[in-house]
Amino acid sequence: MEAFIVSRSIAPSTARNYQNCLRMFCEFVTDARYGWPAKCLELFGSAPRQILHEANTISHVADYEGDPARRPLTYDEVQALFDAADGRVEEIQARHRKGALTVMRDSAMLKAVYAFGLRRQETVGLDVADWRRNPKVPAYSSFGGVFVRWGKSSHGSPPKRRTVFTVAEFDWIVPVLQHYLTKVRPLLAPAQHPAMWVTERGGRMSRRRLNRTFGLVRDLAGLPTELDLHARGTAL
Repeated sequence: MEAFIVSRSIAPSTARNYQNCLRMFCEFVTDARYGWPAKCLELFGSAPRQILHEANTISHVADYEGDPARRPLTYDEVQALFDAADGRVEEIQARHRKGALTVMRDSAMLKAVYAFGLRRQETVGLDVADWRRNPKVPAYSSFGGVFVRWGKSSHGSPPKRRTVFTVAEFDWIVPVLQHYLTKVRPLLAPAQHPAMWVTERGGRMSRRRLNRTFGLVRDLAGLPTELDLHARGTAL
């Protein structure tokens, strides 16, 4: 088991996930309630044993285990990012310049990324129809959760799908999304395009454009240039 883990070039979190799966399997086959130990002893002369313990498995002792050069944003940095995004809106509106719709879209989009913990492809792949009601929280209306259809795939598998519910700590996103869908998106003239985030030409936002938008707002907020959208951190 140790040879399998150390011989692979994988992140500590991935190795720990492998170990947890094996550990739970061993707990199952060694549990006398299921009869496996007795049956194995009868057939093979030996019973299965738990081989993974605290002493020989990877412990989760750090909040962040990724590349140190790509740390997540702090709470204050996320707030600064949001303030800079809103500041772009206020500046353009005050000067009566073109582009107010696109910067309002950008502000809502960045806030959605952090409120729901979305990756880049998940964000640009969202459609308007992906928003869901949560019967347990009717106050959130149509934004009780979002159905992510373009989650990160692994080992050649298709994109993973999941539903992310709106939680009370981030319920500030509900009026943001309502304003965007009722006041901003219709004026971008998307016609029948299903995309949630549309360009001024009525097409779907690209990952490159999302990255560029984040970089611009990050620089306006005076945040370190090593921070990128992949290192989302935790929303406020």
